[in-house]
Amino acid sequence: MEIIKGLDFRLRESSVSLGKFDGIHLGHRYLLGKVLQQKAFIPTVFTFELNKAVSKIYTQKEKDYILEKMGVQREVVFPFNDETKRMAPEEFIKEILVKRMDVRHICVGTDFRFGRNREGDIHTLERFQDTYHYSLDIVPKLTLDDETISSTLVRNLMEMGNLSRANELLGEPYFVMGEVLHGNALGRTMNMPTANLLPDGEKKLLPYGVYATTVKVGDRQYFGVTNVGKKPTIGEYAVGIETYIMDFQEEIYGETIQVFFHDFIRKEKRFDGIGQLHRQIERDKEAAGRLLADKFLQK
Repeated sequence: MEIIKGLDFRLRESSVSLGKFDGIHLGHRYLLGKVLQQKAFIPTVFTFELNKAVSKIYTQKEKDYILEKMGVQREVVFPFNDETKRMAPEEFIKEILVKRMDVRHICVGTDFRFGRNREGDIHTLERFQDTYHYSLDIVPKLTLDDETISSTLVRNLMEMGNLSRANELLGEPYFVMGEVLHGNALGRTMNMPTANLLPDGEKKLLPYGVYATTVKVGDRQYFGVTNVGKKPTIGEYAVGIETYIMDFQEEIYGETIQVFFHDFIRKEKRFDGIGQLHRQIERDKEAAGRLLADKFLQK
């Protein structure tokens, strides 16, 4: 997938979906599906630089990974600065969508807003359809079990620890993607080597605790058990994500992996010593193995 940043670009024949796409939940996936159906044009996502004040379900790198996996060929990450935020709605359509993107088809949700002071909306896009010769799909918000799906709802579910419902609305298990870093090697001394990730400071994390996970290393997938938190027993207080990968012995420092969260096992807690911690990790491995086997091996 081609990723375009800034204002200096020229594309051709774009079928484009516009939005923030924070969580890439079922509603976003439905919207993107409409763009991917336009076989005559090049499927393109136009997204805005994310607000740093809002915690992100998925980082930009994680969003890129999902979009590429879905079949999106191009992603424009549009800067939000003094120049762009002063653009009138028609100027945005004419200068960005038409001149720079050669837009042929636009797909947006009913609440999409754009342009100076968020003055542009779906009615603005409708009004200029004939002038600039693009077709338009306006997609209503998706609901599931009488709940309107939104990134805010997914974030709230994560905070409440309702992982299964959050995953259901996301359309796949919530995941963290990152480079494997060197840790304190304590797991290796217990014959339980772990993969350590340092999450982006703006990333929305699940409540601290231990989870049954699957881990994607390259094109292979493994069962895992993952701690999210500060590892109080060994006196580390930076928030980290530490995963024991089952049936795996390779050195993967410096490699990028994805950790997918399936089930909550227990809260993070402080133990009296390393021996007690070791025994608990063994129990966590057994619990994760049972939960994951029920999901993946008995289908």
